[in-house]
Amino acid sequence: MLLLGVFAFLTGCNGPEPLTPNASGFRSPITPADITYNELAARYNETAEQLGTLWCRTDVVIEWRDAYDDGEGEVRREKGEGKFMFRTPRDTALLVEKLGQIYLWAGSSEKGYWLFDLADSDAKKAYLGTYDQPGQAHKKYPLPVRPETVPHLLGVVPLPTFADSAQQPPVDLYRGQYLVELTGKRLLVDPETFRPARVDLTDQKGYSLLTAKLEGGFPVQVPGVRKTRWPSICERAEFYVPGYEFRLTVAMDEATNDPRRVRDQMFDFDALRKGLKPQKVISLSGD
Repeated sequence: MLLLGVFAFLTGCNGPEPLTPNASGFRSPITPADITYNELAARYNETAEQLGTLWCRTDVVIEWRDAYDDGEGEVRREKGEGKFMFRTPRDTALLVEKLGQIYLWAGSSEKGYWLFDLADSDAKKAYLGTYDQPGQAHKKYPLPVRPETVPHLLGVVPLPTFADSAQQPPVDLYRGQYLVELTGKRLLVDPETFRPARVDLTDQKGYSLLTAKLEGGFPVQVPGVRKTRWPSICERAEFYVPGYEFRLTVAMDEATNDPRRVRDQMFDFDALRKGLKPQKVISLSGD
């Protein structure tokens, strides 16, 4: 599998153009679109609702800086083949492997989220966190992108709809794409495919906390359904975190929504711990 693109650290490189609501200085004007939000969401969800279960074969590059209690850690870069698995609502698994050996396994379930760092065979470790921990605890997770956010960034989670038309957010046009602002999320949606081209997770002021740029598209196999009716997913996704030396790039070339390709143990920390055998488990709550 050929990994697409050239990868560089965020520091000193050109990341995605900032896109902030009501900001001045846009290179392209923002104008009202001739579609309501619920109409857009209905078209978007035609695909997303078929991807509540997803298995993808991937090529992955992850670049980040390890953080230690006594200051900055070393720059890490892991590259290899991998798999991405998702099962609604919060079951995710993203793994990187080389020659059949797993180096990283990030995942989540309804109970929590984790990362198995297995690059050093003599010092394998796992990080484990839960969603009810304070915000500072979440920052101890080694990767800036937590696993349960990845499905939202890939556009495989349906958008909400609103019974009251007055509650529907406006839909604008920006550089030929639909621009939608939701609580905690901003999307640029292709007006022909109704699939996302960019997804930002945002703070209360609308500033990006994490950005995903999505490119290309290919069909997701649906057992028992004609190929012409298969939904599509992006071929390539790049994830950025403003201010971090971090980039996650995922190139996908095979996918299915066949539930037989994902198994319960893929989203079970205790089962993974038995199989991956880390020498140390680090609680993100500090326990």
